[in-house]
Amino acid sequence: MRRASLLLLSIPLLAAAAMAKEVEIREWPVPWADSRPRDPYVDGQGRVWFVGQRGNYVAYLEPGSGEFRRFELDEGTLPHNLIVARDGAVWYTGNGNGHIGRLDPATGQIRKYPMPDAAARDPHTLVQDAAGDLWFTVQGGGFIGRLDARTGQVRLIAAHSEGSRPYGIVIDRQGRVWVNLFGTNKLGVVDPASMTLTEIALPR
Repeated sequence: MRRASLLLLSIPLLAAAAMAKEVEIREWPVPWADSRPRDPYVDGQGRVWFVGQRGNYVAYLEPGSGEFRRFELDEGTLPHNLIVARDGAVWYTGNGNGHIGRLDPATGQIRKYPMPDAAARDPHTLVQDAAGDLWFTVQGGGFIGRLDARTGQVRLIAAHSEGSRPYGIVIDRQGRVWVNLFGTNKLGVVDPASMTLTEIALPR
């Protein structure tokens, strides 16, 4: 019986292997050595944006031509993550100096939004909600934040659990903001209407 079960399992695997096609992988070496490029994001024009965490820059790649363009950030910014908003603006987290930045790709101008609490020292990962506002985690500081894209106001919600280290962040179809509390066995969910955080313990 065991041999028959193994045979039945192996048939679809062999069929899948026979149907598999070679996948082409292309690489574009980033021209700035040891700059720690990370967190790519594709915009509406097909450009691949990314940050250079050690290099203190925001940049993009034109895959068709292989050309790169770089926008300089202040020394010590240590950008961790970026997104491209629906209006084409590029938002990044200043993980090393406690701000969210907005880059206008057309002009290269950057506007900075500092954290209202010095404890929120390291903004980490960004997402955008349906209204265009930015939600983000603050890993070491232990916060979840919202930046109103129209007014520039930043509001912070402190995680309840000590050492929570909020990390990844997503928004569901109901507009709720979900965060994994990396330093715990919990997930967090924020109600955007009340700006309240609920922590949900996982079984392990």
